[in-house]
Amino acid sequence: MTGQINNILFLCTGNICRSPFAEGLLKNIVAEKGLQGIAVDSAGLLALPGNSATPLAQQAAEEFGVDLADHRAKSVSESLLTWADLVLVMEKSQEETLLSAIPDAAGNVLLLRHFGRHGSRRRGIADPYGLQYEAYRFCFLDIEDAVSGLAEYLSTPAVVFAPIRVSCYEGYRAKESPRSFEWEGETFNITKILDRWYDASIDTKSEVADYFKVQIDDGATHIIRYNRLFDSWAIRVRSQSG
Repeated sequence: MTGQINNILFLCTGNICRSPFAEGLLKNIVAEKGLQGIAVDSAGLLALPGNSATPLAQQAAEEFGVDLADHRAKSVSESLLTWADLVLVMEKSQEETLLSAIPDAAGNVLLLRHFGRHGSRRRGIADPYGLQYEAYRFCFLDIEDAVSGLAEYLSTPAVVFAPIRVSCYEGYRAKESPRSFEWEGETFNITKILDRWYDASIDTKSEVADYFKVQIDDGATHIIRYNRLFDSWAIRVRSQSG
């Protein structure tokens, strides 16, 4: 994978409450912000294809400007997982179930709350199915917090990175010790790691990216990034404005 996120799949159990909430919210935000190249879909691990979103789910979504009247449930499939650059599940057990059935999905599956702006990013999002309207409303607002954080992540004008190949120390947790990198046909030896930090927008227990400020053998310094989600390395080239 290149690390570029274009296709996003939300996944829950029946695809009639939580994942439709997330899909509808993100589609609205993408349209409002004019985000280019972002496609959104949803599915369920145990969905009954063709089911509508529950009446209370439709009511809660409508309260906040999301129309689920035309939503129809579908089951997750290998083709959907191949299409998706990022799969966001509601509960840790769903990630475990998904990866047990389709191991090839490993590497691009995260909890939706991973992008939450408030509260824990490691907890799940409770299923409101079978409960009263207030449970649906609370669920919607919980998902809105995480989807808003995801939208910020997708739209932040971050610095521009170019892909590189990195050789690391072959020992315990090797990705923590880059030794050299190949960029534009040249190999650069890393003489010193001057600094290291995590992606500031992600909690330290489930960070997406590690950054390294490194010095190479000619004395120049560079920022390189390891993306844990996509198992890929890149080097900072310039800011988008520059």
